[in-house]
Amino acid sequence: MKKLLLNLLIATLICSGAMATPTLNSYPTAAATIYLDFDGHDVSNSIWNFGTPFSCTPAMMSDDQITEAFNRVSEDFRPFNINVTTELAKFLAAPIDQRMRVVITPTSAWCPSLPGVSYLTSFVWGDDTPCFVFSDRLTNNPRKIAEAISHESGHTMGLNHQAEFGSSCTLVSSYNTGTGSGVTSWGPIMGNVSTRTLTQWNFGPTVSGCSNKQDNLSIITANNGFGYRADDVSDIYTNSFVVNVADNIIDQSGVITTSSDRDIFRFDLTQRGTFVLDVEPYSVGENYSGANLDIKVELQDSKGTIIRVYDVADSLNIRIDTALSSGTYYVIVDGTGNLNTENDYGSLGSYTMKGNYSGVTNTPTLPSNSNAIQNILSGTKIREGNKINWMNGIAKPGEAITVLYSIEDGEFKELARPDITTTSYVHGIKSPGVYAYKLKIIEKNGSVRFTNTIKIEATESIGIFKVIKQAQQPVIVNATEPYDYKVVDINGRVIQIGKASAGTKSIDIRNYPTGIYNLKLINQHEERVERFMNK
Repeated sequence: MKKLLLNLLIATLICSGAMATPTLNSYPTAAATIYLDFDGHDVSNSIWNFGTPFSCTPAMMSDDQITEAFNRVSEDFRPFNINVTTELAKFLAAPIDQRMRVVITPTSAWCPSLPGVSYLTSFVWGDDTPCFVFSDRLTNNPRKIAEAISHESGHTMGLNHQAEFGSSCTLVSSYNTGTGSGVTSWGPIMGNVSTRTLTQWNFGPTVSGCSNKQDNLSIITANNGFGYRADDVSDIYTNSFVVNVADNIIDQSGVITTSSDRDIFRFDLTQRGTFVLDVEPYSVGENYSGANLDIKVELQDSKGTIIRVYDVADSLNIRIDTALSSGTYYVIVDGTGNLNTENDYGSLGSYTMKGNYSGVTNTPTLPSNSNAIQNILSGTKIREGNKINWMNGIAKPGEAITVLYSIEDGEFKELARPDITTTSYVHGIKSPGVYAYKLKIIEKNGSVRFTNTIKIEATESIGIFKVIKQAQQPVIVNATEPYDYKVVDINGRVIQIGKASAGTKSIDIRNYPTGIYNLKLINQHEERVERFMNK
């Protein structure tokens, strides 16, 4: 009797939904659908298991594991007008020739050896032929399962494996395993990316040969009944997204959907102050695991003139920490390449933009009878070093000003004792890092008061390059310092390399084939990648 009651209790829990898969949707308004089926499935499709029906048991995964796998796959398909879902009703409501069921199951004996299996182009067959990911062979690891789901879904949309070739066009591996290590390590989704942080759709060779390039994005969006999702943030200045900074808190998000997409945000600052902004790619783990987007940010003034380009070669995120005067500014978020990707072809996906703006009135009043003077010190990175600014009259005759600094939150040390009539000081730094500054004012009677503390990140690029990309070649670079450059084609091959002095230089590749190229500019203060078309 006790056993019967226990079985009834288990059946009741299942029927009531207590053990159901979490209901998750990445883009519920989209018609095209990828259904992640973790609940088990009876397969009667004649194309699988030699036409013999079989039953797949549910994936033995926790809600947290299922959610992580879902989030990773959703980010892989974020640029497209497609919904990744765990909801059966969404799958059944989708057009039959624009949907795919991915069965995640430990029932794998019928298909020896493989972690997953699918049929090429089956997404549009219109007969609900599923594909499979075998969770037992992937040890129920949500990362590995997600990679297999995206990979097999890519096959159903017409993508072959991305292969790896040596310099002499010799096949190294049928599965491209990617390059690099750490945060910016990269791998193609249609390869084997189990050890890489940044995974992307790419334009690269298949096993058919090193010259047989597969354009992942074009194949996905042209052959499966759906394209890219609608642009969420305009790339036109007059339609830019106006960010409300009235509460001094910035919290925005967006999606870079195509290689040419740039999201333009407008900031109207009514007074001078400190502007801090962290722009980070969507991810699901430490060190941006699961990210698809490598971020570049431009800070521009009201006329669209670039103040600074933030494009860090060994990081996926960007941090702005600078002092700005009152006025209108534009922050432009874009995808970029890095040392391991060479170009921004697959640098697509979602991001968050969080920060704050601490406005300071242009004529601050010194507080009386206080040992702390707040919000009167600001600073910025300039070519000569870190420049610290403060208001006139902060110290009275007979008093003394001491500039204090620390590196990476270390102990504050004395840097300089400027005259009380000055209002700025330039710290000629010699090494990168996050520098903190504050002023100590010593009064006649020996009492001490301090200003607010500011931080300046000396690893930021300082915008020495101005690049003019014309409708026709050549590309014109105007730089304030000497630099190295190289031109890389869409396949990652270096076709031109050189050194240039400060001033204006034309980089001409009109003798090379029509196509997309990347121009990498390298200087001790800045590294920048610009994409352009050779027509």
